[in-house]
Amino acid sequence: MKVLFAGKPFERLIDVIKPVFRYHEIRIVDDKELANEIGWAEAIILRPIPFGEELLSRAPDLKLAQQWGVGVEGLDIEACTRHNVRACNVPSRGTGNAEGVAEIAVLHMMLLARRYARAREKLLQGKIFTPPGITLWKKKASVIGLGNVGHCVVERLQGLGMEVVGVNRDVSRGYKDWGMKALFPLEEIHKAVRGSRFVIICLALTPDTEGLIDEKVLQSMDRDSFLINVARGPIVDRQSLEKALEEQWISGAGLDVLWEEPPRVDDPILHDNSITITPHIGGVTDASMKGVLGFIVENVDRVAADRMPESCLNPPTTGQ
Repeated sequence: MKVLFAGKPFERLIDVIKPVFRYHEIRIVDDKELANEIGWAEAIILRPIPFGEELLSRAPDLKLAQQWGVGVEGLDIEACTRHNVRACNVPSRGTGNAEGVAEIAVLHMMLLARRYARAREKLLQGKIFTPPGITLWKKKASVIGLGNVGHCVVERLQGLGMEVVGVNRDVSRGYKDWGMKALFPLEEIHKAVRGSRFVIICLALTPDTEGLIDEKVLQSMDRDSFLINVARGPIVDRQSLEKALEEQWISGAGLDVLWEEPPRVDDPILHDNSITITPHIGGVTDASMKGVLGFIVENVDRVAADRMPESCLNPPTTGQ
């Protein structure tokens, strides 16, 4: 198949992509040239960019729109359906993505708990045994969103001896075997976060979750607590978070995602010592690279063989 990778960032992966896609024709195109090049493609591999009717109308031979990763907020699934294009994402758990994101959440928790920025200052002053930190052991954590990433986070926090409560839109599923202390519906998030030393955001970004973490939620958190976001930046209302840190409603935050990506290098939030920040690298690991690439090439092979791809978001209905 003719496989188009949308975005120059894929060029950094060309030495990995080529061997995996050796039975297909591949091209990598800059976002600015995508409209001119998409007519060539039978399959397109997408980063988190807008992809909908305008581009689909230029792609008469397109059969597969495959997201690189889990989030599909830029992918117009209804438009794909109208054009008979299968829209797919990559399941996070089992591909290394959810596992890596869970690990980055724990990293931020540990950096904040052990006051890493302050510890570096003390070390450079020639001092040791300071500053005192806190352990994760026996602390309470609220995991907001119990999908694949949330499940991986819960497992890891329990392995560290933490008391975990969960918050989810759907609480009808059976979570009892997860070993959590309590389960709250999303509308009771302000109750769930009380008494938690860490609140970890693992939700998908939707119109319902955008701005979910607002002043009300942040004021419900304890003053010695930390907010961790490994989901999407806009789930947290930025002004509310800045106010919460300035007025010390909470002690700090750990962010692997931001409101603007890539961020402006002069953004003051990058230089706030109460915040630990990583550049959206939770799912960027050796394991996820292998797992995601393997899943995507398998889907391309499936479509080439006129078979239904996995993790399809718009499978044909009966009679189509």
